[in-house]
Amino acid sequence: MKKLIDHHPLFLLLILLVGAAGLGAYQYYPVHLQRKALYQTLSRQGDKMEEIKNCSEKLPTLHRQVRSMEEQDKEFGRLFPADQGLSRLWHQIAEIMDNNHLGDQLVRPGEVSCEEDFCSIPLEIRCTGSFENIFEFFRAMERFERLIRMDQVQLKNDESVSGRLILQAQARVFYQRMETSQ
Repeated sequence: MKKLIDHHPLFLLLILLVGAAGLGAYQYYPVHLQRKALYQTLSRQGDKMEEIKNCSEKLPTLHRQVRSMEEQDKEFGRLFPADQGLSRLWHQIAEIMDNNHLGDQLVRPGEVSCEEDFCSIPLEIRCTGSFENIFEFFRAMERFERLIRMDQVQLKNDESVSGRLILQAQARVFYQRMETSQ
């Protein structure tokens, strides 16, 4: 062996260097894998932080939209109440007619029809009054607390041509469909 060392010192040095490199690689490789996994985790967390940042920047806008939708929901609830409320509805329409000095009043409901989310009741409305009074009646119905759609409106002079008009209208009032309503 001594001859081998004396004659091939470079070979021995090469074997020692290869052994040291192998030992170093053996020690370094697990650290390299851990480091690579750590960088991947940090990258994923950085992406997640960026996503959280983007979402948090949207929060004020979303909060304003929610407040706006709450106001619209209140308006929807007012225009489309959860129940028919027929007696209150007839009383309010009669009160509007009385306040506008309309005579020969008739408000007759038809058969309820329901869609997927809402129901409607057709109304036949008849009354007499001056053009101004009928116009004010329509203005009051426009400001009415519930949604009432006028489908047909017909104005005729009365038979004595006294300046009074006869209003005949077909309208529809809406409310939210409940599971028990049919």
